[in-house]
This record gives sequence, C-alpha cells and structure tokens, in this order.
Amino acid sequence: MLRTDAAFDALAEQVTPFVLRLTAECFTRRPVMLKDTKASLLPEQMPDLLARALARGLDTSYTYIVGLDPMDRMVEGIGAMAEVSTCFPNFQVFQAHTPLMAGLRVAGAETLDYYLAARQAIEQAMAPTGLRPVGWECYRPLWYFTYAGQELLDARG
Repeated sequence: MLRTDAAFDALAEQVTPFVLRLTAECFTRRPVMLKDTKASLLPEQMPDLLARALARGLDTSYTYIVGLDPMDRMVEGIGAMAEVSTCFPNFQVFQAHTPLMAGLRVAGAETLDYYLAARQAIEQAMAPTGLRPVGWECYRPLWYFTYAGQELLDARG
C-alpha cells in the first residue's frame, strides 16, 4: 500500500500520469471486512493520504461499497474525501452472493430505498466538486442515465 511521501514523490517523478485510488471499501467494521493491510488505513487518515498525493500532482480517488456502512457514516466519509478527489470515486452496490454475505449488509441495505437514498446523499456530497461518474468504469454502479439531475452521457460515445 502506498502511504509515504517518498512513494508519492517517486510516482510523481517517474510514473505520471498516475491515479492513487484507495481501497476504502467501507468506513466502519474495517477489521472485519478487509484484510489487515487494508484495514490498517483508518478512515480519518484517508483524506490526508489523498491530500498528500494530490500535493505532488497525482490524481486521487477511492473505491467504496455502498451497503456496508450506516448512511450517516457513509456521508461523513465521502464528504471528508470530496475535496481531495480528482477522479469520481468508484461507488459499487454491495451484492450479497451468499447468506453469510447478506449478514454483512448494514440494516436497510437489503432494500432499493437504501440505495436510492445513498445515491442522493453521494450526489449531494460529490456534485459540487464537478466530478461525474463514468458508467463503464464501475461494474456495479448507482448511476446509469442521470446524475445530480443532469443527463449522464457515456464518455465513450
């Protein structure tokens, strides 16, 4: 995992363009949901990590799975990283493929209403940044035809 200023410096000097895309996945229950190397990055450290990469001219973003956190914690975490993201985050809908996985969902995330509310909350946090989702970048998206009340056109065509 890239976390040091020295690593960001090396990338800025040798590998640009480069997008640092954190594997945020969720903001709560990280030790339960992620392997130790990923879980050790605390949610409160994420905005600073992105800001340090951004300060070196690197693009920044993250992946997040909607349905693993309570709505208020999701909104808090996304809001904290909105200003330091240069690429629209990859928001994925949590899919429970087994009964065990279904038990990992936060209460309410088994309903369409949860995901519609999450979509609205994410739009409120991200729309002011000017960043927009690109449908083909995410295989489990929340957006298909509109985003923040505007038509969402596929960037490929």
